[in-house]
Amino acid sequence: MLLVVPDRNPATFIKVESDRFISLNIWERRHIQEWIRQAPEVLGEDLLVVSTEFNRFKNSDDRLDILALDRKGNLVIIELKRDGYAGFADLQALRYAAMVSSMRLEILLPYYITYQRQANCHDIDSDSALEQLREFVTEKESFDELSDKPRIILCSEGFSTELTTTVLWLNQHGMDISCVSIKPHKVGEQIIIVPNKIIPLQEAKQYLIEIQQKEEAKQQVNSRSKRPTTMKVLIESGRLKSGDKIYLSRFLPAYLQPASRTDLRYVAEITGKLGKNDNVRWLNDGSEYSISYLTHLIFLTYHPNNQHPGAIQGGIYWVTETGQSLAEMADDVWASKQILQ
Repeated sequence: MLLVVPDRNPATFIKVESDRFISLNIWERRHIQEWIRQAPEVLGEDLLVVSTEFNRFKNSDDRLDILALDRKGNLVIIELKRDGYAGFADLQALRYAAMVSSMRLEILLPYYITYQRQANCHDIDSDSALEQLREFVTEKESFDELSDKPRIILCSEGFSTELTTTVLWLNQHGMDISCVSIKPHKVGEQIIIVPNKIIPLQEAKQYLIEIQQKEEAKQQVNSRSKRPTTMKVLIESGRLKSGDKIYLSRFLPAYLQPASRTDLRYVAEITGKLGKNDNVRWLNDGSEYSISYLTHLIFLTYHPNNQHPGAIQGGIYWVTETGQSLAEMADDVWASKQILQ
């Protein structure tokens, strides 16, 4: 919903509910694709469009809506849908990502040159095209080749539960997929488009990156054998005992700050149990949860728009009385155990 406030009388307003692209006669290729092509920043980040309607796939007639490059030199598959469910968009985008994952920079250049010529009427040669791409990639020391792990952005009026669940699971297993909702609002003679990044949440994006980095670090520590869960390591080693207090403190989004150890929403108690959903007792309601599910529940419950926080590893966010995170403590315990073996 939008609140439309007249500048002459800002004490009044009009509520404008979101409409549907179908009822407004807005089409995917003719309209939405052109908006994104000309203003890709509506997706929430800096992107350089390198091709549209990309169909240079071997043994396939598929057409990728928009192919772009991000500031880190990753190819970005942008899949557009105008309906409220984005059915099968995830499967289509995964197929496109797989097909462009082996693309080299020298192969991309002719497509970028063609796109600049056809869409923007810019006639550039290979050297100029390469220079433009390198100038755009500012978050990488040297850009000599494309990454073999393209990202995916799904953009639609809405997303089904099945799709968002699939995306969250894929992200948890190493993919980088964003979902951006775009809602049309009819205001007088104008249509206002409101974008909203559903996955990952803007507030949680950096934290998810840190979680991924933490996971990569743990893989190095656990090269000889996989570390059990944080709670299993800490409880079995005796580092955490039944009745110990832990506090939600690290990497909190803005809407949960400042955290307070006197506020029961931020306090849990170790149960000493090792079941799937009974490691900790939340003092706010007295119920038992797994550490990760409790963190997920808190993030979701107190978000102003009740939006899904994405995949969460709870041990990153909770600390002991001394301020050390549970994940760091478990890493230390497990690393010491590996050295002694």
